[in-house]
Amino acid sequence: MILPKHLYEINKNNIDMKRFLTTTLTLFVSAIVYGQSYAKSDIDIYIQNYAGVAIEKMREHNIPASITLAQGILESAAGTSELAKNANNHFGIKCGGQWSGKIYIKDDDKANECFRKYDSPELSYEDHTVFLQAARYAELFTLDITDYKSWAHGLKSAGYATHPQYAERLIRVIEDYNLTRFDYMVTQVNYYSTQTAENQPVESSVIYLPQGEKNLPIDAKTSKKLSKKQASRMPPMDNRVEVVGNYRGFPQVKYPYTNRPVFINNGVHFVVAQGGDTYFSIAMDVQLTIAELKCYNEVFGQKYEPYYGEIVYLEKKKRYANVSSHTVKAGETVHSIAQYYACKSKTICRLNNLKKQHKLNVREVVRLR
Repeated sequence: MILPKHLYEINKNNIDMKRFLTTTLTLFVSAIVYGQSYAKSDIDIYIQNYAGVAIEKMREHNIPASITLAQGILESAAGTSELAKNANNHFGIKCGGQWSGKIYIKDDDKANECFRKYDSPELSYEDHTVFLQAARYAELFTLDITDYKSWAHGLKSAGYATHPQYAERLIRVIEDYNLTRFDYMVTQVNYYSTQTAENQPVESSVIYLPQGEKNLPIDAKTSKKLSKKQASRMPPMDNRVEVVGNYRGFPQVKYPYTNRPVFINNGVHFVVAQGGDTYFSIAMDVQLTIAELKCYNEVFGQKYEPYYGEIVYLEKKKRYANVSSHTVKAGETVHSIAQYYACKSKTICRLNNLKKQHKLNVREVVRLR
């Protein structure tokens, strides 16, 4: 229906006011919930910049990437704090008796306190993981690496921070920004495959995998379609590797509606999310709508966007998997298993009498047919 001009102007003004209030509320909530004056956009940029580092440290030191990122966001005000900007200190670590490196003096609980200063944020991340090796944090490493809530409360109990709601604040950040997806990338066994498929005369494809995995350049055509903000999210263009003929064992196939490499799993076509991708950028490339992509991939959150290397299906998944069962690995959920086998989550829930949010146990056998 086409509105008369005067009604259109009123409606447009109402929409603009709603957008203004929503933006203002978002900024206000960020400042209140996270305790310092920084916005959601700062957190988004921070995650883009440091998710790869947190993943790397999780592999090396068995500290959940979600916890590391959440601590970095809170302690550094998403990279905007004085300490982060002037000392590259993202975790608020003070000098202590063992520190012999550079120092930065600033007021904190007391006047003129001594904080550690680093040559780069990455060194701050490394020192943070070393810092948590102290005896008082030993019990943390007995916890399930995917149990971010217990890790958050464990850090508070061990005295990492004095704020009474520190654990709850960490958990809020993790859940608001879906940081557990980075834990999943580490705990998923054999998550990526770069083996060459035999007897697959398909042209080689270079795709973009998660930072901290194997970073690959995207093609020039796709790059032009990305905004400057999206392009800034792309990992370094080194450590290149070609995925030839298949992806994680799934064969590449001919597909007429996109220039992206397309693969097939259980008879369902999919692409792999590249650096800087959103459901919008993928939808534009594959000639679908955002709603269709989210429906096909059983994604119902408005904020969620695909991470580097995530499978994105281009059509409805099958009702059943092509195997009869699956043995659960650490970090897996009903949704992640459904995505891996290109079948529907509700089928898995029905076959196993589960709810979608049911927490699966490691080595639990889940029926898929």
